[in-house]
Amino acid sequence: MGKPELPGPKDAVRGRYFDLKRSGINGKKMSMSRIDEVVTRGATEVWTLHNGGDMTHNFHVHDVQFRILSVNGKEPEPVLRGPKDTIAMPLGATVKIAVRFDGPSDPDHPYTYHRHLLDHEDHGMVGQFVVVDKGQQAGRVTDHAAGHSGGHAGH
Repeated sequence: MGKPELPGPKDAVRGRYFDLKRSGINGKKMSMSRIDEVVTRGATEVWTLHNGGDMTHNFHVHDVQFRILSVNGKEPEPVLRGPKDTIAMPLGATVKIAVRFDGPSDPDHPYTYHRHLLDHEDHGMVGQFVVVDKGQQAGRVTDHAAGHSGGHAGH
């Protein structure tokens, strides 16, 4: 079995923008009862990540490996061209990534994207997304007490 093919920008069906600041992602602190984004299983998207914060931030997306398309509008250096699930973003940097969501769909149990520093996660710099089948709507986030990790197991 070969390596899975990384998504590319020509496959993208939609774009999203994420501004990373100490106040949260896109100005919102994490809420366990909110689904921030809904993505369609099998779809490729281009996510634009901007570090508008006060230091270098690592950005991590659960349940995917992505391709870095550009860093500050330039082609990524060779070390950044393979499959990634986390990207270190210097202060002021803008990074574009191509993400394909091939994992299981479940409208009620979200995965997370976040700044990959414990202090930042503890201060709500986390967002949640659900993967749904085409035509399906997001459900309601429930049952966090049952221990569902939102794709965050092992961190």
